[in-house]
Amino acid sequence: MTRTCAPRTQRFGAWLIDSALVFLLWYLCTGSDLETVNVLMQTLDPTQPGALDQFAQAIFKMLTAFGLKAAFCQTAYYCLVPALLGRGRTIGKLLLRLLLRLRVADAAVPGEVSPSRLVLREFVGRTLLESLLVLPGLASAVLALFSSEGRTLHDRLSRTIVVQSKGWEEDD
Repeated sequence: MTRTCAPRTQRFGAWLIDSALVFLLWYLCTGSDLETVNVLMQTLDPTQPGALDQFAQAIFKMLTAFGLKAAFCQTAYYCLVPALLGRGRTIGKLLLRLLLRLRVADAAVPGEVSPSRLVLREFVGRTLLESLLVLPGLASAVLALFSSEGRTLHDRLSRTIVVQSKGWEEDD
């Protein structure tokens, strides 16, 4: 049984909604880091010896914290939300559900994607490969745009596909 991916424009719309929610979650998690940087900027005296080193260390710590929190928020969102909502749907897919009925499914067998497959897809594929490494992220974008089926790198790695259900609660 061959299954086809949902159209790219529909997947992109759901991705935009999900990305905005991940950014909001990340922003809420980094509020204390932003306050720390603000305090540092107000108390740092550039005429003091070692001030540049102190500033560089603070910026490095801040960027590291931002990156780790971004990876955590993205992984938590894309692993927990589809598992909690069920049927492989994120909030973006759920909001577009009335019109589009998008969900993540097993590429070979109809049905819901297992939690272990979601973790492989989202943490290993999306977070570790596509978000933290530049070249796999670019390769995934090229695959999504120019391959005949439109599957991304994390879809191929986890053998999943984003499909458009035929009915409200149908599993295809």
